Amino acid sequence: MRLGVHLPLKGGFAANLKRVKNYGCETIQIFAGNPTAWKMAAPNHEEINKRVSLARELSVYPVVIHSAYLINLASRSPDFHEKSISLLDETMMRASLYGAPYVVLHVGNHGGAGIEPGLEQVVATISRSLPGWPDGVKLLLENTAGGGTALGSSLEELAHVLNSFPKGTLGVCLDTAHGWAAGYDFGSAEGVKEFLEQFERCMGLENLCVLHMNDAKVARGSRVDRHEHIGLGQIGVDGFRELLRQSWAPEMPAILETPEMGSDWDRRNLEALRSLLQV
Repeated sequence: MRLGVHLPLKGGFAANLKRVKNYGCETIQIFAGNPTAWKMAAPNHEEINKRVSLARELSVYPVVIHSAYLINLASRSPDFHEKSISLLDETMMRASLYGAPYVVLHVGNHGGAGIEPGLEQVVATISRSLPGWPDGVKLLLENTAGGGTALGSSLEELAHVLNSFPKGTLGVCLDTAHGWAAGYDFGSAEGVKEFLEQFERCMGLENLCVLHMNDAKVARGSRVDRHEHIGLGQIGVDGFRELLRQSWAPEMPAILETPEMGSDWDRRNLEALRSLLQV
């Protein structure tokens, strides 16, 4: 397992990467462009190559790409849907330039159409785009807190999409804060074990490719997405300890998305996770 952080845009890639490397960061997640914009700037190949070389030099890997928040593959608006497809396709191509093995995507919002129709549209949309995506980049579905009409808050919903494709085509990114808000017990060792057993039954743990390690400010089952620093939220440390001590692959990324990214809290949260590995 490799511990890391989501790298903020502010401050520049190189400066931020060197800073978190000093904290013991081993892997990173980044946005490939503005996370709240429909258009990406044309790729600056020289800059991307510099970033890739620096990450390699510092032994920070893998680089994980998080897609823009705007993307909604379940949207019923034809214009919104097409823009979502275009932006996701571009994100997959940009990930290839970074040598990133994964692109993380929020499943989408059905907007009142219903869970099953929403999931079916997501499946159909991915099926349409998949042949044009670059080799070596896998789309990961991230579980959600489940607020409003968000899809993907349950393992069954994630499995519906994942299992619609040949084995290994897609994967899952597990966010602990989202799972907690959706009602799963990440606050105890027993709860984590039960969750992982259910994940194995639904779609197989080999499809769990990235962990987002976040405590939560909200009560379990609240359906509200509010992240907190490790050990200072409602989840506590017991569940994180159990999750970290599973028999993960050596290169499994466990990435922090805690508040105040880009500050000394990155160091403090990395140290909190590392201490749990050692106990």
